[in-house]
Amino acid sequence: MVDSLVSLAKEKLAKVLEDEAVSLMCVTNEIKKLSNTFTSIQAVLKDAETRRVKDEAVKKWLENLKDVAYDVDDILDEWTTDALRPQAPDEGDGSCFSFLVTCYLSCVTFFNHVVLRHKIGSGIREVRGRLDDIAKEMSQFHFIMINNGVRVDSEVRQAEIRERETGSQLDQPSVVGREDDKNKVLHLLLSESSREVNEVPFVVISIVGMGGLGKTTLAQLAYNDEIVKGHFEKKMWVCVSEDFNVKQITESIIKSADTEFKGKNLNLDRLQLCLREMLHGKRFLIVLDDIWCEESEKWDRLKPPFQDGASGSRIVVTTRNEKVASAMGGVRIHKLTVLSDDDCWLVFWRRALEHRSAEERSELEAIGKEIVKKCGGLPLAAKTIGSAMRSRRTRREWELVLESDIWNSHDILQGILPALLLSYHDLPPALKQCFTYFSIFPKDSSIEKDVIIKLWVAQGFIRSDTKIGGLYFDDLLRRSLLQDAELDDYRYIVKCKMHDLVHDLAQSVAGSDCSLLDIRKQASLNLSNLRHSLLIDSDKDGDEVASIGATLYKANKLRTLLCVSTIFGARVPNNLFHHFRRLRALDLKCTGIKKLPQTVGKLKQLRYLNLSHTGIEKLPEGLSNCGNLQTLILNGCVQLKKLPIGLTKMINLRHLDLEYTDELKYIPQGIGSLSSLRTLTKLIVEGGIEGCKWGEVKQLMNHLHLHLQGRLQITGLEKLSRDEAREAEVYKKQKLYALSYEYRGDEALDDDEVKRMEDVLEILQPHTNLKELTIKGYRGWKLPMWIEDSVFSNLVKVELWFCDKCKQLPSLGKLPSLKYLRILGMEEVRKVGGEFSGDDNNDGSGGVVSFPKLETLIFGNMSNWEEWELIGDGDVMPSLLKLRIDRCPKLKELPSNLQHPIMLQQLMIWICPLLEERYGEGGEDRDKIAHIPDIIV
Repeated sequence: MVDSLVSLAKEKLAKVLEDEAVSLMCVTNEIKKLSNTFTSIQAVLKDAETRRVKDEAVKKWLENLKDVAYDVDDILDEWTTDALRPQAPDEGDGSCFSFLVTCYLSCVTFFNHVVLRHKIGSGIREVRGRLDDIAKEMSQFHFIMINNGVRVDSEVRQAEIRERETGSQLDQPSVVGREDDKNKVLHLLLSESSREVNEVPFVVISIVGMGGLGKTTLAQLAYNDEIVKGHFEKKMWVCVSEDFNVKQITESIIKSADTEFKGKNLNLDRLQLCLREMLHGKRFLIVLDDIWCEESEKWDRLKPPFQDGASGSRIVVTTRNEKVASAMGGVRIHKLTVLSDDDCWLVFWRRALEHRSAEERSELEAIGKEIVKKCGGLPLAAKTIGSAMRSRRTRREWELVLESDIWNSHDILQGILPALLLSYHDLPPALKQCFTYFSIFPKDSSIEKDVIIKLWVAQGFIRSDTKIGGLYFDDLLRRSLLQDAELDDYRYIVKCKMHDLVHDLAQSVAGSDCSLLDIRKQASLNLSNLRHSLLIDSDKDGDEVASIGATLYKANKLRTLLCVSTIFGARVPNNLFHHFRRLRALDLKCTGIKKLPQTVGKLKQLRYLNLSHTGIEKLPEGLSNCGNLQTLILNGCVQLKKLPIGLTKMINLRHLDLEYTDELKYIPQGIGSLSSLRTLTKLIVEGGIEGCKWGEVKQLMNHLHLHLQGRLQITGLEKLSRDEAREAEVYKKQKLYALSYEYRGDEALDDDEVKRMEDVLEILQPHTNLKELTIKGYRGWKLPMWIEDSVFSNLVKVELWFCDKCKQLPSLGKLPSLKYLRILGMEEVRKVGGEFSGDDNNDGSGGVVSFPKLETLIFGNMSNWEEWELIGDGDVMPSLLKLRIDRCPKLKELPSNLQHPIMLQQLMIWICPLLEERYGEGGEDRDKIAHIPDIIV
């Protein structure tokens, strides 16, 4: 980790030497000497990092070096930021008064530059003196100098990572040595005694074992077993970890069963009532993973809703502590033991040797088996050390691992597995920094890939190229230092977790740099060297709003500050940013703040600002002074009305997320100059007097046609002309995967205006790479022809909202990959027939499967819809799992070929009186849908 900081400092020093101002400040030699000293020290860092495990003096020496590297980085960032500032004000209108003002301001600007650069020069001299002292101390440790023949050069390592890139779908080896354990747990899940049948509504099963044995993996094996899936009517999984918060666990159980649960800010009583209704009369399976709490009182508060479940229900608990199992009433306990030597060897072999030639295997297997013996039968240890050995090619490299002193360091590192520590030392320097950064997140938390990469970029761990960040993330996953990868609908990794023991390792190597802090327990902490922190509130269910105390203000070297929901209340303290001027990343999402102080402009080094899901109504103009800002996230700020006029001064802004900001009516003029933008989730075409004009939108769209990526919502299309639509060249935006066209206003339109609106939407045909399409408020008579074209083979999700003049649905049945379709507010539609399925003859003679992959279909707010026919050759919507119909009062019946699909799992009918009468309990056609597992009428 220190190596990466030193490399970064050297790189910035080289850039600063190119600045002419260096010679004016007489610090050229100081900077060169700094760089040379760093180079000398860097040659011994690999040996020093290894020896810090046992040698406290070496550990302290590395901490001092790290502080100097951080301080150099701060000084040079201040230098770079100063260079970005305007050197002189505008010339004004030419009047005498304007000339005098310009002269005055120029003098002030020049003086400020001189003062700042003098301060920077003094800072460079000071850190150079400290670094010289560190270099002198180096000799007493007799470090071994590692040459480039053994050290893996960062560029070579980066090329190696690229070579191993296989996309987002990683090959996950099957679980080894747990078949007997799985069968025993299945028996506990599926068998019932006579007492349980008659007296006990549910039984608690505890899987107990030390960390790294695979308790969670075993629970997953059982949870996903096909017999278990058929045996239980409801299945829920919740990761609990160290914080046994009854209200939070209850809410998580509900959300696990119903992903669309919208209940917000409900008290515990209401939540338990919801859960009780959900479980009533149903045989359920709930997994509570990673329990630490031994207090039976908390369990007693959690379990009342479980009493209403059907006989045979099960709750599975995974824990390291048998006392926890007893506290939760675990009458059935399965104790998980270590793997056999043969199974542990197989886990290691699959990662370290399976890909090698027979000759390499024969040379390395004997050493490998000795390494495996040191793993103590722990699958996590075998997996991580096996992943680390994968990149070691020679016998000597393997022998060095076997002979390492780290195997004997268990006591020193307070329980850190030596195998994990060896895997850490195998990381290249840049990846070590990225790995240790995970230590600021709570254990068992899901960490978003996109967020962590943007935070890495903000801290300077990687360049602004997010592709490199993605490769780093995937490499940590391949090395088994990350786990439980979650995939999105397109099979890309979006989230992951870190095993508790790996998290302990990250915390250990991060030292005083990174810490998760409880805001109510600051008084006795020494935070002088804290660089990265996440603030939590141990009393988050209490009524009292927590506040940042004087102790935390002493952490004036903070570079990352992430906050949880209850930290600030309605506003951020005005003096907060006076103390944390070195911040690179600030995350205040979901904190409930409504106002951000002007002093945010003092955060000159800020690169990442997340204000999503807050009550912010407008951003202060002071934010415009944050010229280094790269990422600004305002997603879900539903009350946001105004962006700062100076937004356009943020020339480094790369990601601007404005999704779900419906109150925002315009984007400031000058947006077209933000040439660094790569992600822009919302464009407002017509923004009145203060808003940007179409010319700027066109400039931005055309400039970004090779770069704009992700999601984009274009609002205000109702006034767009045909020529303006052509200039946008939406069809060139091949990196956009989600596009939303939104129209505003409800004034009457004449025929010419309606025709223009139709032509414009036809012209706005997107690139065929598009995966998601939404059209809202469109007032043409017909939807564009391209929406029916099967060339959109990647289109997975389509939503049509309140296109209330369209009398006919488009032929979406031709889209080969469509999985999710939602149609709301199509008021003029009276009949849905063969045209919807893509049957051009409307007689079922086409012979093509309609909606071949559609899984979810939702209709709503269609007040005039009366008839629905699905005309086809008999194979219509063969993959449909969920059908929902809301507020369609005139619809008489469901299509006959939809009443008996094999796949349909859920049918929801709401405020549709004719359908409710026909298919509700006791209805004449209830028997035709009785086979569907989940019916809500």
